[in-house]
Amino acid sequence: MQCSKTWDTTASLQYEEIMGASVVLDENGNIKLWYLPSTIDHTHQKNIWNSLDGMSAALEDSLKPSCQHGWCNDQILFCEMADLRGSIDFLPGWYQQGHGPKSVKPGEEVKFHPKQWVDQMSDVHAHLSGTLAVIHLWMFAAGWEALIWLGMEARRQEDMDMSSILQIWNSVYNCASIMVNCTTPYHTDINGWEPWLDMLMMVGDYTPLDKVIPMLKLQFQYNPGTIIAMSGSALEHGVGYSEGNQACLAYYMWQNVHQSIGMPLCNLPHISDLQLHSTAIV
Repeated sequence: MQCSKTWDTTASLQYEEIMGASVVLDENGNIKLWYLPSTIDHTHQKNIWNSLDGMSAALEDSLKPSCQHGWCNDQILFCEMADLRGSIDFLPGWYQQGHGPKSVKPGEEVKFHPKQWVDQMSDVHAHLSGTLAVIHLWMFAAGWEALIWLGMEARRQEDMDMSSILQIWNSVYNCASIMVNCTTPYHTDINGWEPWLDMLMMVGDYTPLDKVIPMLKLQFQYNPGTIIAMSGSALEHGVGYSEGNQACLAYYMWQNVHQSIGMPLCNLPHISDLQLHSTAIV
């Protein structure tokens, strides 16, 4: 694998590189992306990285031969020399609620204990949720309502496993993906809605790296501690290779969960929302 800030020659030569905190708007003032570098401090970054050790076997088992299970688990995209590599999804409210496949089937050996990881990430998840409440209050409210509904469903079905996870799941996002030591081809995210902002968090110790968004002709410096909140279903994006160890923790909402409870689509985040929030605080 060749390591560079981006594998896209056009991007490296022609696209502007963004290094300072920024917000990207469309022509109507709708917010499409927040870029928040140096947001996660070194102590939390180290704790997040260390929390991945317990899932090393499950991460390795997630890798599949090319073209068999989609690019997310395509082993060719993961660094061969890395001690830790792979991709795992967390859906605390059941895969069934999102109408997707289960991560662990009955009778299968559990390679790690999700509850322990969720507990370790409690402070970080609360921080991310607080960030979302500031940058997209409508989405925060919709996510909170969806989690309340999932909790009621768990109690109705007497599902103690689901209930115990939801009690310590401090994120209003109902899905999370952990991608360790990998590159991602250009793609859009298919499970969300355009008004939603996915939240991507980078940790590790690795060579300089950029996240490229060709539609905007921009590349964003993707250093450890960076958070990018973006409309992943509307903006095509990709990330190249790096040397060292890096992990991307991606938080998003599964649209089928919201559809199953009849929740209407929330408003697009707009720059004027921030002015309203500021007025309310004052």
